[in-house]
Amino acid sequence: MSSTPEPVTVFCGKGGVGKTSLSLAFALRQASQGFRVLVITSHPLPELALSVSLAGLKEADPVAAARLFVAHIDPREILSHVVRQNLGSSRLTDALLSSRIYQSLVEVAPGLKELAVVSRVRDLAVQGVGPEAPAGFDRVVWDAPATGHFLRTLEVARDFDSYLSGPLALLAKSLSGFLARPSSMRLVPVAILEEMAVDETIELCEKLAGDLGMPPAALVCNMASPLLGAPEAEWEKLRRDLPEEVGNPAGAAFILDRHAIERLLFTRLRQACGIPMRIVPRKAGWKSDVELLVDLAGRMGGLSDGEGA
Repeated sequence: MSSTPEPVTVFCGKGGVGKTSLSLAFALRQASQGFRVLVITSHPLPELALSVSLAGLKEADPVAAARLFVAHIDPREILSHVVRQNLGSSRLTDALLSSRIYQSLVEVAPGLKELAVVSRVRDLAVQGVGPEAPAGFDRVVWDAPATGHFLRTLEVARDFDSYLSGPLALLAKSLSGFLARPSSMRLVPVAILEEMAVDETIELCEKLAGDLGMPPAALVCNMASPLLGAPEAEWEKLRRDLPEEVGNPAGAAFILDRHAIERLLFTRLRQACGIPMRIVPRKAGWKSDVELLVDLAGRMGGLSDGEGA
């Protein structure tokens, strides 16, 4: 492993835009290149297993399968660990952790669970050691929660030290330092080219770059039209010729109208966010999740360096 930790690559954005699939695909690409990669997800692992199946990965890419790890962060477990570290393992500690007062505090205290999540991400990124892979990781990828929760997590972790005392205050202060370093995280918002998702992505990029001082490295337009990357002249020619070439004028009109909307939304995103853009086109069909992830992994080249498409 390198002595200088790689930044955590964070796929963030609106729910339902494909962050989990892109996180796994990006990690798969890194793992196939020989790196030990950990994907941190906010989904409980049984839930993740229901939504994405990695069955067959060992046969499809044995090198990647041996180096790809997935972990779910449970903030309650992390806070319990902090308590045990500072109070020691004893009957008193066990009684505290099992008490209704403590359980209620964890659930209702603003920011405690968010603090725990970022602390675990930081530990895995900086130390590169964890029970999921005792030998350490070369890369850490965070499949972040949806926009509102993600922004709240970053905001809380940056400012929480001013509200606490004792061990949690020290933990919060170390997290503030971690998040204040631009090299700690490589933020990659994910959007689909629909108006509501584009509005939310623009707002996310503005808050990351402005309020938090953490400008995104790149932006992924997921599930986009395969024509989106075509030059303007090629698009205009298609707009003229397609109705005559297709036997269904109404169908051709629908395709052209939909693509024109995506093209306008893409231009709006590019102008508003001003960061490198990567287009991941829609895939017509696939036989398995592994086949889809392998295809997506092939489109992730250069993303780790913030390069656009």
